Amino acid sequence: MKLSSDIKTIFKENESITFGQFIQKISHKSFGVMLVVLAIPSALPLPAAGYSVPFGIILTVLAIQMILNKKYVWFPNWINNRSLPTSKDAKLLNGMVKFLEFFENLLKPRLKILSKGLFYRVLGILVLLCAISMIIPIPLTNTIPAFGVFLVGLGLLEEDGFFILAGLISAIIGLSLTTTILYFFAILGREGINLVQDNFDKVIISIKNTIL
Repeated sequence: MKLSSDIKTIFKENESITFGQFIQKISHKSFGVMLVVLAIPSALPLPAAGYSVPFGIILTVLAIQMILNKKYVWFPNWINNRSLPTSKDAKLLNGMVKFLEFFENLLKPRLKILSKGLFYRVLGILVLLCAISMIIPIPLTNTIPAFGVFLVGLGLLEEDGFFILAGLISAIIGLSLTTTILYFFAILGREGINLVQDNFDKVIISIKNTIL
């Protein structure tokens, strides 16, 4: 069963559910699945508010386990007892499922070496850095790193090295943007953030105009 199908079934059958209960019910208990689940609310084109910081903190716990090459996912009780979006959050859940379904249809095993061995630990370090970026309560430091983690998670789930590479590129771009924002914030304060955000918006608009 695909992860998107798992998510639809679990949240349809449960009006409220904790993170620990979700892990018990899901059919695949891999690190890839957890990366996808924790990153997707912040990776959406219109990110869900309020999830980047808590899920970023949980991702740091997961990333450390990846770096240590742990075989099984483990979370302390304070994480397992945390509530997840419920069936009442229909708009968010539908958006997450549709977003996930689109990428699931593109997955296939390839470049498997990128999901194993030493490279797997390197991915753990990258996820840790992205998680820290997600925790920073400053605009533009959340979505791109979260999208990178989301792609890496999908790549690990199906041993798809192409998705892992795409996730690495997204994560590096996101972390570079975060570093730039923090640099300008340290020098100019809030004006520095606005400066970076304005220029970033101009780049996005320029790209859209070029494509369209």
